[in-house]
Amino acid sequence: MVPKLVPAARATAFAVVAVAAAALPGASPLRAEARFTPGPCWFTVPDGEAALCGTVAVPERRDRAGSGHFRLPVAVLLSSARQPAADPVLFLEGGPGASPFGGGEATEEKMEVWWELSAPFRRTRNVILFDPRGVGRAEPDTDCPELDSVGASPRARPVTREQRAQAERAAVTTCVNRFKAMGLDGGLFSTPIAADDALDIASALGAQRVNLFAVSYGTRVALEILRRPGGRVRSAVLDSVYPPDVNAQEDAPWLAHRAFRRLFDDCATNRACRAAYPDLEKRFLALVERLNATPVDLVVGEFESRRALRLSGASLIAAGLEAMATGEAVPSVPAMLDRAIRGRYDAVAEWAPTSWLGDPDTADGLAFSTECRETVNPTDPVKQAESARRYSPYGSILADDPGQRVCRLWPAGQQEPSERLPVASPVPVLLLSGAYDPVTPPDWGDRAAATLPKSRHLVFRSAGHLVTATEECAITAAVTFIDSETLPANACPAAGKPPSFDRP
Repeated sequence: MVPKLVPAARATAFAVVAVAAAALPGASPLRAEARFTPGPCWFTVPDGEAALCGTVAVPERRDRAGSGHFRLPVAVLLSSARQPAADPVLFLEGGPGASPFGGGEATEEKMEVWWELSAPFRRTRNVILFDPRGVGRAEPDTDCPELDSVGASPRARPVTREQRAQAERAAVTTCVNRFKAMGLDGGLFSTPIAADDALDIASALGAQRVNLFAVSYGTRVALEILRRPGGRVRSAVLDSVYPPDVNAQEDAPWLAHRAFRRLFDDCATNRACRAAYPDLEKRFLALVERLNATPVDLVVGEFESRRALRLSGASLIAAGLEAMATGEAVPSVPAMLDRAIRGRYDAVAEWAPTSWLGDPDTADGLAFSTECRETVNPTDPVKQAESARRYSPYGSILADDPGQRVCRLWPAGQQEPSERLPVASPVPVLLLSGAYDPVTPPDWGDRAAATLPKSRHLVFRSAGHLVTATEECAITAAVTFIDSETLPANACPAAGKPPSFDRP
């Protein structure tokens, strides 16, 4: 479909000042090195809505004059207000390596969600979406299609760890060689650089101040922005908080243990769940031990999506974590585990993640550059091993961790120790966490809040990762907080309700 033109009544004045690098009403030009160039939207604008699309050119290297620019695609979903507030909402996507727009045919579907999700924000403000450098439509292209094709190749039987490692090593090496041939290196990609780019986009659009709305890894970028002086941020909403002073590799066994502990405790205190699935934890751990000793080979999916799966105890744990992360699936997890314990693996196999590195929805090179620099390479192997022992058997999820294999090959930069310090800021911040989140647990939200004196932390007892994706009240709270920089004491009263589990 051909994108609709922006309605003239709301677009003309906006577009004119955008060309002058002051696109947002009431704002003045900032930081001339970032330039906005209007262009056609790459998605359909619904009837009655309006958008301004284009690119912002950000410096490739801010420490070298004349280093060139990368063009990042930007879409401003325009407010329905006659006089929008001068401080727009700037969205920071997770990942790293994910695009808020999606790719290919998924873009239209994803943008439909964005129009609906952003509508409450746009009653008073514009909403800015953009692809980070190296992601989606942004320059440079850091995708590793070799990894996608390796992982997507049909196989009648599961491959061994050694076979998978060898195939991945060849694919990553090819990608590294292309990365270097393009003149790219790990110094071009990091959380501080992502923060610089986000602020440059705001400047290019003329926004002196912004309200941040960040999810998952995007919250780490948001915290880095909050670390900066200058008062550029009016308020921030951080969904699924990833603070800089944690290491997800070292904490992986604890993260898994904590999520399952939440599940087993909630089931044990729920009369119906306890009766339907007695001794669930004991029986689950026995199955993990059996599958680690004797994995089961399965075929999952239908037609083109069929894949071979070797279900081990570690992959059983990973399947449970995947289900809990979605939030909406939490009520079904006890039944799913009970079914597996009884030898029926169909439901749990659908949640078992692929063991291959490639992800068509992720810019692999950007993801590797960031994660190798800031998570994998700084990992203390002694702490990681101790965590695996302490939280056995959940440490088994690290047994086939590809991170070290990739990062031995990938040309990542080196993180500065100061980047790992907690962030202190006087900005009003709303933190949102899901009690079942195995990726960014509420404990991390508490950790970030400790140095944010004007923060409020809401924990949703039945939610997983990305609370605003499943909890309507979380979006309502985010809109209220950005509008007023505070929340009523009784906001989201149902957030503390534990899940109601499915019966057999």
